[in-house]
Amino acid sequence: MIRDVKTDVEQLIGPIIEQEGFDLVEIKLSRYKNNYRLQIFVDSDAGVTLDNCAHLSRLTGAALDVSDIFESKYILELSSPGLDRPLHTEREFRRRIGEEVRIEYKENGRARKVRGTLKSVESGQITLDGKDGELHIALGDIEEGKVII
Repeated sequence: MIRDVKTDVEQLIGPIIEQEGFDLVEIKLSRYKNNYRLQIFVDSDAGVTLDNCAHLSRLTGAALDVSDIFESKYILELSSPGLDRPLHTEREFRRRIGEEVRIEYKENGRARKVRGTLKSVESGQITLDGKDGELHIALGDIEEGKVII
C-alpha cells in the first residue's frame, strides 16, 4: 500500500517541483497507525534555501490536500538532501565538481575506495584528481560517492 501511495505522490508533485526549477531527489514515506509522514527532498544547481522549501511545501501541500492520495492525516516535510547524502546520478556529481569526494567503486570485480577532487563529469564517467594523479571512473561502477565535509 505505501508503495502505491509513494508512486501517486511522485506523479502528483514531481511536475510541480520541476516547474519551479527544482529536482525531486527522493521521497520517503512512512506510516504509523493511520497517519503518514511524507518527506520530500529537492535540489537544484543553485542550491535550496529555506524560502525555497517553504514555497515548495505550500505548493505541494495544496496539491496533496485536494488529491485523494491520503485517506487520513499526513505530515509533510520538505527539505534539501543535505551535504552528507550519497551521490548517485550524473547530475548530482556535476553539482559537486570542484569539491573533494570519496568514491567506492568496483574495478575488475574488486572493491576500491579513492578520495580526490571531482574534476569533471562527462560521457558517463567522472574524473578525479587524487593523490596518485587523475583517475577516470565510470558512473556505472560507482557504488557510493560522498562529498567530504
